[in-house]
Amino acid sequence: MTDKPIISLCEGAPLAEGRAPDLVHLLPLGEIKGRDGRRWTLSDANALVRASMREGVDLVIDYEHQVDDPDQRTPGPVPAAGWVRDLTVRSDGIWGRVVWTQKARNMIEAREYRYLSPVITHRRDGQIIRLKGASLVHRPNLELTALSRQEETVPELENDIGRIATALDLPEDAGTDQILDAIRALSQEPDPSRYVPVEAVQEMLRDRASLQSELGEHHVERRVDEATAGGYITPGMRDWAVSLCRRDPDAFEDFLSTTPPAFAHLSRDTATGQLPTKRVAARSDVTESICAQLGISPDALD
Repeated sequence: MTDKPIISLCEGAPLAEGRAPDLVHLLPLGEIKGRDGRRWTLSDANALVRASMREGVDLVIDYEHQVDDPDQRTPGPVPAAGWVRDLTVRSDGIWGRVVWTQKARNMIEAREYRYLSPVITHRRDGQIIRLKGASLVHRPNLELTALSRQEETVPELENDIGRIATALDLPEDAGTDQILDAIRALSQEPDPSRYVPVEAVQEMLRDRASLQSELGEHHVERRVDEATAGGYITPGMRDWAVSLCRRDPDAFEDFLSTTPPAFAHLSRDTATGQLPTKRVAARSDVTESICAQLGISPDALD
């Protein structure tokens, strides 16, 4: 048979001095020991949050546990000091966002109340299964963290600030002012050894693009010249070949690999296999006679 849950009043977590806190530390994680010797265990913080807020009703904060402790209850209405609107799990425990009544806020800021005591439901083995609410009390029992409105820094953020300080070559425990000064110095005077002007980068990129373009054009011209000398294309096909090689080099190479050098005889001497130094054409008597009548040299026909 399952043990009936027990309600315990955990007296006294300290509140920060000054303005009434909007965030309050309600429970630590793991093993919990009160100053009076009682012990509890919080193993599943997320399950506790779900169980505590499942009804969709804000958790009440009262005075001196009047809602849950019959010995503290007085005849008549039991006023609320505030309401816990939501619960959050952090690395150091359960935190709640509180909306205080004006009366309670005034009392806290006047230091008429300095401690907050959570009300929990747990099994007989001490395993906490629900948070019922809390109460403003005078006697501290649990060791919890106080967080005022002006001190929104929680442990995770403190760790992040330490990492930021280290990244800025400051001690891990550097103060906020030191960190801000280091950030301002970086924004005003960038280290020239670590940063390059934008204009220099743009000029470098333009030069690189220009060089790549020149190298690419040189490669196109060379390949077309080689194709012409090899008899794969004629001089009249040069513009077409340059355009194809520039636009799609792979297609040009495929053309050369599948096309025989059909025009090699136009660029090489059939006897020597070398490029001819001069073209010689056989001329008939009729040809020479026509050239004489026209007043031109027969060599012009070559």
